[in-house]
Amino acid sequence: MPDIHEDNISFSVLIPDGESSFVLSVLQCLGKVKNVKIYVLSNEPWGRIRFSRYINHFFSYPKEEGDERRLVAINDIVKKKKIDIILPVEQQAIRLFSRNSETLSKLTSIVHLPKTEAFDIARNKWWLAEWLKKNHIPSPPTVLYQSNVKFEETLSTLSFPVLLKPIFGSGGNGIKYFENASALNRYCKERPYSNKFIVQSYINGYDISCSLLCRNGQILAHTIQKRVTDEALNFRPTTDIDFYYDSCTYNVVKEVVDKLNWDGIVNFDLRYDEQDKQVKVIEMNPRYWGSLLGSLSAGVNFPYLACLSGLSHDFPEMSANPIRFVHGKTTIRHLVRGFFHKNKSTQYYDKSNLEYSFRDPFPAVIAIYLYVYKQIKKKIAAVPKTFHA
Repeated sequence: MPDIHEDNISFSVLIPDGESSFVLSVLQCLGKVKNVKIYVLSNEPWGRIRFSRYINHFFSYPKEEGDERRLVAINDIVKKKKIDIILPVEQQAIRLFSRNSETLSKLTSIVHLPKTEAFDIARNKWWLAEWLKKNHIPSPPTVLYQSNVKFEETLSTLSFPVLLKPIFGSGGNGIKYFENASALNRYCKERPYSNKFIVQSYINGYDISCSLLCRNGQILAHTIQKRVTDEALNFRPTTDIDFYYDSCTYNVVKEVVDKLNWDGIVNFDLRYDEQDKQVKVIEMNPRYWGSLLGSLSAGVNFPYLACLSGLSHDFPEMSANPIRFVHGKTTIRHLVRGFFHKNKSTQYYDKSNLEYSFRDPFPAVIAIYLYVYKQIKKKIAAVPKTFHA
């Protein structure tokens, strides 16, 4: 990361949704910087995040009391700890703060967030597909699933194979692949909840991801990354990624954030279409993302830059260094394979998230303990009870 005079900048930040699965990565990004005090509020009083070495103080509130109680707790913490800026991580909290930004900004600074209308377009796959089509931005043909006769006529406008996707969702969950219309219709008729799905033509090509920090539709920082090996029909988040620069990808996402006048962070899922040689927008994720530590390793600390921008500090546009980043299990697999394979071209990597886990080990240890405890508890509950007269 270029010199932003980190030693001269100090601030306190409150993360108001410590229960998010992405919070640990955000903490580990902020923990890389001196003079940043980190406070966390969560509705999980004994969640693994509580044990991170980077937290100055951990607060919790009862989950059942909802967002109203969260806002009360935030108000108290900001006043008590003199918080300089608030950094929401997950979609629910980001939308909550976007909707209440006028009131909350009177308490303290908040990182830049998208307007609620733009946010809702980004997270709703059907609304996004319609918006992309209206604005002539490259994207796959998409229709909304409807359980009526007209749907078959609408479906004829798509080329097969297709993907059935939940309108809301992430991480590849719930995505199904179909070679023909009869298989799709048969699957949907057996599931009455399919009305909450879109159908999208499958693109032959490879996945690309682009992460951004924006202000008033202008890109302040970005990273572009793709899978090391693209696996057909693998819709799960990748564990091996190459960071690189691609002008076609950059120009496509630049047009989207400009027309949405986007504020804050966002992660794009895109796909390169080998048939028409275009990069096409697939989804937008208006929250932090799973490869965040990869972005950090490539030289772009998104949470820190989001705080700087929210506190009106200027910095030059940031982009990634070309590196290969892998996640923990994959790191171990590469090391093992390296002993047995002569061709190491796909075995090497520059950075891994293991180094961050080693520096902040307790959240991972607690997560393993809780998993084992739940599994044992489940097995005990499954044992038939015997009764004696």
